Amino acid sequence: MILECKNCKKNLTFIEDDISLEGQLITCKYCNENWTYNSMTLYHENKLAELDLDLNNKEIKINELNTKHNEKIYELEKELDLKKEELNKQNLLEERISLFEKRVTDTEKLNIVQANLEIQIAQMENEVKKTSENISNKNKTIEKKTNYLKMKINPYKNELKDNESIRVNDKHTDVVNFKGYEKGEKNKKKRNFFWKSNTVD
Repeated sequence: MILECKNCKKNLTFIEDDISLEGQLITCKYCNENWTYNSMTLYHENKLAELDLDLNNKEIKINELNTKHNEKIYELEKELDLKKEELNKQNLLEERISLFEKRVTDTEKLNIVQANLEIQIAQMENEVKKTSENISNKNKTIEKKTNYLKMKINPYKNELKDNESIRVNDKHTDVVNFKGYEKGEKNKKKRNFFWKSNTVD
């Protein structure tokens, strides 16, 4: 049977079989290393026991690490939920901002409409003022022409009372007082009439 030295790794040859060497002290003839020989079955059993222990330790570490990971995932999920909630709030704020932007745009349009209306009002007020002035001027012209025509058509029939007067071409009003004029004309006629009568007599 050939065995490998655990220390120097050199092969050693024995005449005994595996079962016969079980539990015996083996000495390496090259390095003098001593160890107790165990059969392959026992070796495998021990090896499996060591592997089982290692695997258990590994599983414990993995489970511990998994627990930590799960706790971390739970914390991250909570944080992610908070972030999502914050993101939803931001989306709502963006929607409100969009609505405000639309309102601002509409308000600016209304301001433009209002400005145009104010301009239109000012223009119409100016037009009304000019039209009123034109009407007033035309009324004055019509009044002067009417008075003039009245004077031309009925210069002697319509006698004015003492407290009445028609004024045309006055210094301030463009109208003259015909009361004195008509009285003068009447007196003039009377004088002519009496003058002619006296001549006949």
